[in-house]
Amino acid sequence: MPATSVLIRCSSCGTLNRIPVDKLASRPICGKCKTALHYPAEPINVTTATFDREMNDWRELLLVEFWSLTCGYCQMVEPVMRDLARWKAGRLKILMVNIQQELPLAQRFETMATPTFILFRNGRQLARIDGAPKEKIDMVRWVEQFL
Repeated sequence: MPATSVLIRCSSCGTLNRIPVDKLASRPICGKCKTALHYPAEPINVTTATFDREMNDWRELLLVEFWSLTCGYCQMVEPVMRDLARWKAGRLKILMVNIQQELPLAQRFETMATPTFILFRNGRQLARIDGAPKEKIDMVRWVEQFL
């Protein structure tokens, strides 16, 4: 059964706000401080220059996918990443790193194969998967155990 609401943390006051899914497009505001709520609902392509800022600005669960244009499994997983970003908007942020263009990041995280998935919270690595999941549900379950 699809979720009818999502929890979004206000970046100004830190309050968790329950927002109905059908209201996400109407620019919801925080119930406490009335600030507009901002959250990623799509994966974000990052570079070496933007990676640390994107990671440090997000206090919730962060999923980083290291991928390559020549990786067939990466192409198969891409719709799963889009779905996860949309389904878990406000609770999960997904960063995409193209290892062919961002070799320093691939080296920093010792990425030897694509796709590689790393989960972080507050800048701390929680878990890692090297390789594609067998089924979409496997990736969803893996992420959900950390939410």
